Amino acid sequence: MADPVVIDCSTPCTVTVVHDLALPPLQLDLADAGLVAGAILTVWATAYAFRVLIRALNVDRNESVNSED
Repeated sequence: MADPVVIDCSTPCTVTVVHDLALPPLQLDLADAGLVAGAILTVWATAYAFRVLIRALNVDRNESVNSED
């Protein structure tokens, strides 16, 4: 918690306090958010490509095993 700040005025005054919640990961501009989204989509696409490749290799192997019978 932040230390309290005491303001002493010799005459009547108005003090405005602004509390700003700043979370660095959420402070992205549009270009940076696009880069993050692109990186996530690239990882998903790579994982999908590996999944399709592994399935294709497994199907070929299963067909060759069954055709030998």
